[in-house]
Amino acid sequence: MSFTNQCRRLCTFVILLLLVNLVERALIEEPQASAAEVERLADFHRWIIAADTNADGSLVVTAGGESLLYRPGDVVIWKRDGSRVADLPGHQTAVWAVDVSASGELVATAGYDGVVKLWDLPGRKLRFDLKKHTGWVRSLAFSPDGGRLATAGEDGTVILWSVQDGKPVATVKAHEGPVTAITFSPDGKTLASGGGDKLVKLWNPTDGKEKAAWSGHQDTVWTVCFSPDGSQLVSAGADRTVRLWEVASATPLATLTGHRDWVTSAAFHPTGSRLVSGSLDGSVKLWDIAARREQEGPEAFKSSVWCVDFLPDGESLFVGTHAGGTIVAAPAAKLLPLPKSTPPQAAAPAKHADSEWKPLVPTSFQSAVGATATIAADGTVMVTGPQGQDVYTLQVGLPPGGQLESLRLDVLPDPSLPNQGPGRAVNGNFVLSEFLLKVAAADPESPPLPVVLTTATADYSQGGWNIAGAIDGNNETGWGIAGGIGTPHTATFEVAAEPPVSGGAKLVILLNQHYADGGHSIGKFRLSVRQKAAPSAGKAQVQAGVEKQKSPAEQQQSAEGVKQ
Repeated sequence: MSFTNQCRRLCTFVILLLLVNLVERALIEEPQASAAEVERLADFHRWIIAADTNADGSLVVTAGGESLLYRPGDVVIWKRDGSRVADLPGHQTAVWAVDVSASGELVATAGYDGVVKLWDLPGRKLRFDLKKHTGWVRSLAFSPDGGRLATAGEDGTVILWSVQDGKPVATVKAHEGPVTAITFSPDGKTLASGGGDKLVKLWNPTDGKEKAAWSGHQDTVWTVCFSPDGSQLVSAGADRTVRLWEVASATPLATLTGHRDWVTSAAFHPTGSRLVSGSLDGSVKLWDIAARREQEGPEAFKSSVWCVDFLPDGESLFVGTHAGGTIVAAPAAKLLPLPKSTPPQAAAPAKHADSEWKPLVPTSFQSAVGATATIAADGTVMVTGPQGQDVYTLQVGLPPGGQLESLRLDVLPDPSLPNQGPGRAVNGNFVLSEFLLKVAAADPESPPLPVVLTTATADYSQGGWNIAGAIDGNNETGWGIAGGIGTPHTATFEVAAEPPVSGGAKLVILLNQHYADGGHSIGKFRLSVRQKAAPSAGKAQVQAGVEKQKSPAEQQQSAEGVKQ
């Protein structure tokens, strides 16, 4: 049975299989715990893409793996307190969907390998391997009576299976393109599906006839769920919206916005009075159904959220992320205040005009993992080739003129990047773990000397991935921009005043990208500098190297030499 007593919640993850080539993903970072955290799955830091519970919520079954695709997946049974009970091994690739039957006797799982597995939950044994889909299987759900299982996948079909003998009962060509979400109504008389064709459809599970097709989403629909009484349906997806529908009249009731990245999961409270939704932006949002407004929710997670739902008691939420699973208390139902209406104001003048920035054209580019770069005449760098936990090393000459004051990094979208970029991750994101600046020493045999960066600012930072993390000396933090995918962003790094770095210096700039999955590097970027007037005489300067400041005696000798 799903988290809510009647809703077969499909906790589906966002894939760009429809948009870009498949790439391996594995994330082991641990999200920061919030004050509202109740339990965290013990010593588990792998992907949780989907999850479900038995009827009383005493057991949680999670599905995922060490990557989104090729590596072996895992299905794990947990107690409510977060302790691990057992594993259900057998999937050779990532597991994307899981559902527990209403009786708690059966568990169904499926994923990238296209095999649907039907398990005996109490006995922890495999009953059947169900094989008919062509390609991956995106989601699945038991009928309320537990007699049938609906599965949906890449081939655009929904297949109904008998759980008694594991044989297919009916096959429906449901969508043009992949079927990405499937669920039964509480009375079992209707199937709802969502697909890559941006449609939500209702079906008669007895004869496979289409009842309704709803349009409105602007991108792939990743999750569908009926309300406990079956009168409403929620859908959500890659267009970052949560949509509420009235089932009987096929009428759209509301479009709920606020997530800044694709919405991967949505579900009703057991009372039907509120909704929960989770997104790749790390946020978990609660919504008041009657008011059609957002309620106060839990703190944002550091990792992208792949699945979220209420536990059967309605007082807690299970949240699955890149880095494991957490049970948090569901905040009390309290509406967020409406934003104040203010008259439009002229934008504040920029602190530094773009004309003050001088573009840098790197003379060399090196990648720790063998990526290659094309450097345009304006200094724009486009990176292609292998990905991994990478370090980009660029050498560039500081233009003649004044002392180096600031460095600017512009990350840029491009049609060749996933979701327009500017990152090379499957969703277009990146993580800049550390931004480092060095200057070549006067002695060419000596290593470059580090230059202190005092502050970092950005026009936008992802929740939990603030630009300050790019200069804190910790490769576990960094700058990300989920929620701002597909648009350019700017980060500015202020350089310490002492010792001054003057025009003509040879700079070495390092972009460390150590995100745990080895697949979150920057795809396209440009560097520029701002300089100020040269320092007064007598101060040590760094110019084509770092020179030692002269002693008073040496300064006197130099002065006398000038007079001669």
